[in-house]
Amino acid sequence: MFSWGEDSQRGFRLKDGSDTAPPTAEGLHHLQLGYHITALSAGRTVLAFLKSNGNAFIIPITESPAGSRVRVKQKFVKFKDKIKTVSCGDDTVTLLSKRGQVLCVDRKLVPRPMKMLCAVSQVACGSHHSVALTKDGQVYTWGQGSRGQLGLGERQPSTKSPQHLNSLSAVPLVQVAAGGGQSFALSVSGAVFSWGSNHCGQLGLGDTTDRHTPTPVHCLNLKKTTHISCGKAHTATLTKARGNEEETSI
Repeated sequence: MFSWGEDSQRGFRLKDGSDTAPPTAEGLHHLQLGYHITALSAGRTVLAFLKSNGNAFIIPITESPAGSRVRVKQKFVKFKDKIKTVSCGDDTVTLLSKRGQVLCVDRKLVPRPMKMLCAVSQVACGSHHSVALTKDGQVYTWGQGSRGQLGLGERQPSTKSPQHLNSLSAVPLVQVAAGGGQSFALSVSGAVFSWGSNHCGQLGLGDTTDRHTPTPVHCLNLKKTTHISCGKAHTATLTKARGNEEETSI
């Protein structure tokens, strides 16, 4: 595993003191875990990853009284079912089991099942909100909604329980994505819908106005989008161009 970025500009320092391995490149740190990792996700103060056996591990990052970031020892998340994938918000971790159950990990690293959701195929986390796609193509959102990132209409307040996004219920979807305060959905035909924070134009709509409901991203209509990935205030899409060659748009 390699890490880089903020943490005194050194990313998640995964070993401490004299055990810290020197970076293989400037600002790049390596951790030899001794087992195969199938998925990982990083937030502002947390890193989570999955082993090939379906077990989830979390590495919390706390701040010392002096203001420096301190890594807490990696911890195993105990749950009866195997985990399929993991997604981190700024300070939270959401797990998806192989049975399609969504688990929100609390501060004590105890996974709490979201009983209102079942048969979920994907889950994506923004800074303070989450988006889930069920196996029958329905979208649910929860968390902070001050910038429209829940897609439920003007100034939807924060909610801890998943809310059904009725406006997309008739659209066959294959992916959801989230990052910062924005959310995206991708249809089977390659159509892209975006909503939420847009102060940097991250919704791809040609302006910087927030959207509180899913809005078609018409500039991508000429190319079939196959995948969407979100940062805190930017978005990248993978599209299929002529001759079925893939290209990236940001």
